[in-house]
Amino acid sequence: MKKFILLALPALMASCGPNKYKIEGTVNEQLDSTYAYLMTDKEEVLDSCLISKGKFTFSDTVSDQSILLVHMAQQRTVVFVENGRNIQINALEAPIKTTDNGGLNDKYNAIMDSIAKQAAAIREKENKLNEANATPDSIRAIKKAEYDKLYDYYRAEIEANKDNQIGAVILGMTARPLFPTLEKIDSMSNIVKYAKDNAIIQAFKQQLEQKEKTKEGKMFTDFGGLSTEGKLTKLSDFVGKGNYVLVDFWASWCGPCKAEMPNLVKLHKKLQKKGLTVVGVNISDNETNFKSTLKTYKIDYPQIHIPAHVQENGAKIYSVNSIPHIMLIAPDGTILKRGLRGEDMMKYVEEQVTKK
Repeated sequence: MKKFILLALPALMASCGPNKYKIEGTVNEQLDSTYAYLMTDKEEVLDSCLISKGKFTFSDTVSDQSILLVHMAQQRTVVFVENGRNIQINALEAPIKTTDNGGLNDKYNAIMDSIAKQAAAIREKENKLNEANATPDSIRAIKKAEYDKLYDYYRAEIEANKDNQIGAVILGMTARPLFPTLEKIDSMSNIVKYAKDNAIIQAFKQQLEQKEKTKEGKMFTDFGGLSTEGKLTKLSDFVGKGNYVLVDFWASWCGPCKAEMPNLVKLHKKLQKKGLTVVGVNISDNETNFKSTLKTYKIDYPQIHIPAHVQENGAKIYSVNSIPHIMLIAPDGTILKRGLRGEDMMKYVEEQVTKK
């Protein structure tokens, strides 16, 4: 903490000149004698400041406009920083309000307010359609049309702010639904000035690159964890041994995961002697819940348990964004199919395992 305190002293003493930015925060006085932290968007600590009488101040210079994070106990907010700007953070409001007298923060607030109003209007329209007993198909069609309008608004704001940090932030917010391929996100990164420095965009791009490495038709990538007996085990302990391997990423807290378990148990019992190995990959779970679920669903096929605190896990390697995620790997290690579920999974797996 000494390092942080030394960093904070100049910030407390400095005034806001034409070549400096200044961030003044107001928080609940219950946070007095704790620290506010100024961080990059990659969570790297730049400065800290002791909170006193519900106030804290940061001041410094930046070489160019930047996106920073301010952490205050359990609260945090994004701040757009430009030299010469006096930025006010009011953490007594929910959501936290950050203003800067006509700068990027105020502009961003206006965009977010507009998005919130449009989203609320869509929800209200959906509620009225449900009350009127509209058909599910008609509700889906109307919702799609409304969300298309909202997405057009996102695209317009990215274009309007392509030369400032707001464009990069909105691109990061919408990358998954609007620009879901490497080609698309790379193309947008060449248009939006600050995209290549944005942590969220770059993390998403890394996910897409990893997904490309583990897509259907590629050779499997190995990873490890613990067996039900607590011994080190790897995916390669099962793949490449002459059998098809059905891999199920799951967790005890996931209802849809547990809904698929009877199907997996059936496949295991029916096809294990015909060339199929089912392997569960338990992620983001604790050992007690993990083993309790195995007992409840009478699961006796192998498991790779990856404790919740492990960051570099199999789900990240395979770019699994939702569970259950079930994939079939051929005897030679080639990934045949990802995203298998339900009856379609049952049929597909049996066809592959039993074909001649």
